[in-house]
Amino acid sequence: MPWRRHSLAALSAVFLVPLALPVLALKRGWREGLGERLGKSVAPKVPGSIWVHGASVGEAMAATRLVEALRAGGRDVFLSTTTVTGRSVLQRILPDVPVGLAPLDHPWCVDAALSNLEPSALVLVETEIWPVRIAAAARRGLPIVVVSGRISDRSFPRYMRLRGCFASTMEKIDAVGARSELDAQRFIALGVPEDRVCVTGDLKLEVPDRAASLAPELKAFLADVQTSDGNDPSIPSGLRLFVAGSTHAGEEESAVRVLKECIAKGWPVALAVAPRHPERFEAVANYLSEAGMRVTRRSALSALSVEGETARLQAGEVLLLDSVGDLTAVYGRGSLAFVGGSLIPRGGHNVLEPLFEGCPVVFGPHMESAREAAELVCSLGAGEQVDDADSFTTAALNALEEAQASRARGEQGRKDLAAHQGSAVRSANLVLRQLVAKEASQ
Repeated sequence: MPWRRHSLAALSAVFLVPLALPVLALKRGWREGLGERLGKSVAPKVPGSIWVHGASVGEAMAATRLVEALRAGGRDVFLSTTTVTGRSVLQRILPDVPVGLAPLDHPWCVDAALSNLEPSALVLVETEIWPVRIAAAARRGLPIVVVSGRISDRSFPRYMRLRGCFASTMEKIDAVGARSELDAQRFIALGVPEDRVCVTGDLKLEVPDRAASLAPELKAFLADVQTSDGNDPSIPSGLRLFVAGSTHAGEEESAVRVLKECIAKGWPVALAVAPRHPERFEAVANYLSEAGMRVTRRSALSALSVEGETARLQAGEVLLLDSVGDLTAVYGRGSLAFVGGSLIPRGGHNVLEPLFEGCPVVFGPHMESAREAAELVCSLGAGEQVDDADSFTTAALNALEEAQASRARGEQGRKDLAAHQGSAVRSANLVLRQLVAKEASQ
């Protein structure tokens, strides 16, 4: 009943406001997007658009492939994410698609967002199961579809313990396109009717149609980096780039250790480091300086070019990617990539991203959140999973010593991934079928 829902919303607001104030005070990103989080749409709306939501940068990047497929089918799309960083990346990659921050999962915020956006369907990427958002969309008669759906090993037991609380939410979902058969069975176990669940594949396995492009100042700075030789692959004659992407605290040290070993061996290797979270940029910059590294910050490159300098990355130096949206293109210049969140127990990140750019990859033992991708990369011979920091150093040095052969494995892996394409089209067709069925019933 509407009066009951609004009464509960008012009561929850009374309790949530005191909790929210410290968050707003400490997190600049939340203050920056507060209006959108409260349900105000700042992007130009097109009534009837399909609302596609992905949590952060990884999910949002995967969602772009679905967005392209939906637009190819003649549908308008509004794309949202939870983080300011994700929004910035999407705005740069899809400048002609309305992009915004998702509302808080509170009735007032969600209702305001739905009233402002007037979408025709709600599409949730991976595990974005928000009870209030789903309930509000269901009340408005919107098709609700989960695409690239996954329930991780770590999350599944928790969901099962709370199955009674989530049952009504799961029953409101019209369709689930799961990443794998295991994910499909988990959605069914959590209460989604079996006839609404199918396997459409992982959007993160979609190889982009074109390679990512470097910004002009970054391209100039990396001009001396080579990705292949015509000589003995065991003698890396050109400058090689080792890219440590999506790193967390404790992982930059391992990447620097590899670089110092390369310096000691006289190998022409440079390092690019991209911390996973922007709030760590300063801390990582300080650590690199204290470790005796010569560091150039990505944010300083524009100023260098304006001043007419022609600085270029040199062997033994470090490029700190204190930026958003450059990592994928930098992977394309790498002889080897390390994907973070894996040497420490964070569940890992997308090890396919460097492979999409032809760069071989090494990663640690903690890949619970990206297990299938890790297994796929290893099965293709384009990546190696290690047990700890010491074995990581050994694997990285072996790959950088035979840089040409390693890069060739990465390029071959990219070609082999083509067999896994099609999840974006299958996911888009699933969404469109639900939308057409809902429109026909009205």
